[in-house]
Amino acid sequence: MGRTHLALGAVAGVQLAAQTPGLGLPIMAAALFGAILPDVDTPYSKLGRRLWPLSRLVLQVFGHRGGTHSAAFVLLATALMWLVSPPVALALGAGILTHLAADAISYGHGTRFTARGAGVPLLWPLSDRKTGLRLVKVNGALENLVILPWMALYAAQIGWALI
Repeated sequence: MGRTHLALGAVAGVQLAAQTPGLGLPIMAAALFGAILPDVDTPYSKLGRRLWPLSRLVLQVFGHRGGTHSAAFVLLATALMWLVSPPVALALGAGILTHLAADAISYGHGTRFTARGAGVPLLWPLSDRKTGLRLVKVNGALENLVILPWMALYAAQIGWALI
């Protein structure tokens, strides 16, 4: 779902960039980065392949859809970025939230879903219990034919209006 995560992050980014025109590019970059950041916990993700030593370590410590898919992670990443730029921090947090929302409603097959289950552990580290609804099959027709193209088109339309 990397491309869908990026499309959702782009929607968040263009919405926030429209509110802060002078920081459009950093806000877009932060939202897009945030949209793929939680999957640093798997070396098979877009980000994990580029940061594979870190990704393997995070996977061993937290597992896939573990700590990096929690409210605590959103707060920590946003707080750290807040020290640099509050508007960019909000964009990073929004991107991460789009990722968590997408993972909360998606399901699939294979070890990454059956080993720890579908959904996201929002209350981690207090609880490993996953929250979510099995609505969208990963790489299924709904994702590829409806969600991905519509989010990409929406982000492009709003982004075009910002130029």
